[in-house]
Amino acid sequence: ALALMNNGDTIIASQLSGDFILPRDKKKKLVLIAGGIGITPFRSMIKYLIDKKQNRDIILIYANKTENDIVYKGILEEAEHKINLRVIYIINKLSNKEINWTGKIGYVDSELIINEIKDFRSRTFYISGPPSMVSIIEKTIINLGVKKSKIKTDFFPGFI
Repeated sequence: ALALMNNGDTIIASQLSGDFILPRDKKKKLVLIAGGIGITPFRSMIKYLIDKKQNRDIILIYANKTENDIVYKGILEEAEHKINLRVIYIINKLSNKEINWTGKIGYVDSELIINEIKDFRSRTFYISGPPSMVSIIEKTIINLGVKKSKIKTDFFPGFI
C-alpha cells in the first residue's frame, strides 16, 4: 500500500498502546498461545525477556498450518536456551516435506492443554491470532475451569 501512494497522500499513524503486555509480577506463570501471525506480540515479549535476561515460567504453544509457516524460530530457540522458555509447536497439516516433523499435529484443544500443561489452572493465558481461533481457544480454556480474568486476548483482523 505504501508503494502505491502518491506525493501528497495522507496516512494516519498512532502511538503504541494496548494492554497485551507481560504482567509486572515476574513470578506469574504464563501460557502464550499463538496462531500463525499471532506470534508477533509474543516475539516482542520474548525478545524483551532475552534482552533483560529474565527467566519466567512461560510455556508457548505456537500453532500453524504447516511447518513452513513457522516464523521467528531462531529467536524462539534462543529463548529456550537463554530464558528456559518451553515451546510446543503444533501444525494442522502434515505435508510430504514434513515427514520428519517431531512436533504436535492437530489443533490447540483441551486435550493438548491438559496433557502438556499439568498446572494450567494456576497460569494466566495470553491468546493471539486470527479472531475465530482466539475465540475458540478462549472458550476451550474457560470450559477447562480457568477463570476469564486469567485470560488475555489479542487478535489480528483480516486473517482467517
